[in-house]
Amino acid sequence: MDVKTKKKKTNWSNNEFETLVSEYENKFDVLEGDLSVFLTGSYKRKAWESVMEWTRKWLNMQSPRLIISTQKFKKQKKIQTII
Repeated sequence: MDVKTKKKKTNWSNNEFETLVSEYENKFDVLEGDLSVFLTGSYKRKAWESVMEWTRKWLNMQSPRLIISTQKFKKQKKIQTII
């Protein structure tokens, strides 16, 4: 019995993953540090937002497939609102 299984496409390319890890490492002390008077939850949240914003900017510059998928999403949304 041959059972064919679909191989799941990865969510992140190697470049995207390396970028995210690099930014995480830059903010590691803040993100993984214990809460204190100087290191608050809001400071940690801002650090995560900074990591994700920088990663998004880098991906927008590097990844044409992200732009294409965004355009497809907008087109689908426009079609659904017409229906």
